[in-house]
Amino acid sequence: MTQDGLGRAVGLDRSAISRLEKGDRKVNVPELVEIAVALGRPLTYFVAEAVPAVVSRRNDIASAQATTHLLDTQLGMFASDVRDLAAMGLLALPAPAPTLRVPRDHAEAERAAAAVRQHLGLGGHPIADLGQACERTGLFTFSCPLGENGPDGGFVEVMGPLGAAVVNGDAPPGRRRMTLAHELGHHAFGDAYDAEASRDSERMINSFAIHFLAPRTGVRQMWDQHRDWGIRDRALVVGATFKLSWSATVGQLVNLELISQDARQQLSDDQPRSGDYARLGVRWSDELDPPYLSPRLTSEVLNAFVQGRLTRVRTIELLRGTLVEQDLPDQELPRLEDLRTAFAGHDG
Repeated sequence: MTQDGLGRAVGLDRSAISRLEKGDRKVNVPELVEIAVALGRPLTYFVAEAVPAVVSRRNDIASAQATTHLLDTQLGMFASDVRDLAAMGLLALPAPAPTLRVPRDHAEAERAAAAVRQHLGLGGHPIADLGQACERTGLFTFSCPLGENGPDGGFVEVMGPLGAAVVNGDAPPGRRRMTLAHELGHHAFGDAYDAEASRDSERMINSFAIHFLAPRTGVRQMWDQHRDWGIRDRALVVGATFKLSWSATVGQLVNLELISQDARQQLSDDQPRSGDYARLGVRWSDELDPPYLSPRLTSEVLNAFVQGRLTRVRTIELLRGTLVEQDLPDQELPRLEDLRTAFAGHDG
């Protein structure tokens, strides 16, 4: 929104808006409320301290400036929410995770993925709810529309072992999962402070992500279970079981030396359709559909609302479009003992 547009929306001229942006003019509370409404931002967006160490990850295609700015805005707001909830004691710190560094090669990336899986007790099994798995490491997720050609997502290190990730909900489901697994890599490696991270660390973190989503033991077991099937059908069931895009499925089968480069090219040229999966009796539901919010964060916000620790307005802000006001549960009535305590000393 331009300065003129914002000025018209809140009843101020462009020069007043310009002076506000430069810090030459103070804003009063009614004006701040009007500006927040016009820009579609909660009041906390303007008064909360900025979260440091923003580490944004975008796709390889240069994004339009508007969608890039949208990612940074959503990332900053969501990270601020996570920090506020942690400060209220609503987000318990996760169990200590293994100390990892950014992988220097694919073998190290696979070992790192195995270490995180072991920490979470996942073994070689498929991950049914990636957002839930990530929050067990202290990484909370918000999926929102950022445009079909927009940035894939971003990560912010919030405080201590907590982090926040925003994922582009307009991306295909397999890409959304790969993006979140990638952001989990940044969270696990703490690479914002890894001075020795190599220039191709993004590629190594992608390697971590695919091994985290589709571990060697699990994929090999699934592959061997269907040894009497053709290569393409075996690839289809692996992709559906581990919820991978077709390109990621084929690439991981090559990584694990289950198919040749020639087979990879043939499979890549033969993109599957939904009927191919249905024919084999396999399917997987879309994940991280926007708006999506980490389930434990949602639960803690709603419990705090029921207990009267969060207002109705703040609760709706924190839920970020995943629920509307009519969906909120009833708040608990205050107990008589609590009222007596609150009014103690005020009867004179």
